[in-house]
Amino acid sequence: MRTWRKFGNGALAATSALVLLLAVSTGTAGAYYLFKRFVPLHDVRNTGASGEALIDYYGSQMPGERVVGINTYGLKPSSVYTVWLTNPATPYGNAIRRALGIDSNYFRTDGSGNGRYVTTANEDDLQGWRFLDIDYNPDGNPKNTKDMITILRGDMVYGYHY
Repeated sequence: MRTWRKFGNGALAATSALVLLLAVSTGTAGAYYLFKRFVPLHDVRNTGASGEALIDYYGSQMPGERVVGINTYGLKPSSVYTVWLTNPATPYGNAIRRALGIDSNYFRTDGSGNGRYVTTANEDDLQGWRFLDIDYNPDGNPKNTKDMITILRGDMVYGYHY
């Protein structure tokens, strides 16, 4: 009986420690997904345009999902723009980019040159990208990536977290 009691108390302590460790580690990792990210979009062509992106927590049912909302101002009126996640060129290779969005990665500005784009993305898919780019498509075709011109750029690494 005494052996069982010793083993039982030790097992209880070990189990409690393990549960506490899992709770703390899950809470810390889970809390990361709750942060909002604000990414200012800066004009890289001196056109007078501006914008911002808010990457927000989607909800408790989808822990890793994010809502990405982008507002732009002062772009060319009634024009097509595409949204990209990009990493700059390195000595070892060219710049890489990936479309941001579930169905499509483009939006059309209104008559005043303002635009809004909203999509969802998994937090894991957003990791590892340096910039969020808004590119102008002069021919109005979002599938033509050859003639795109980057107008706005936001730094995903040094955006604000709150």
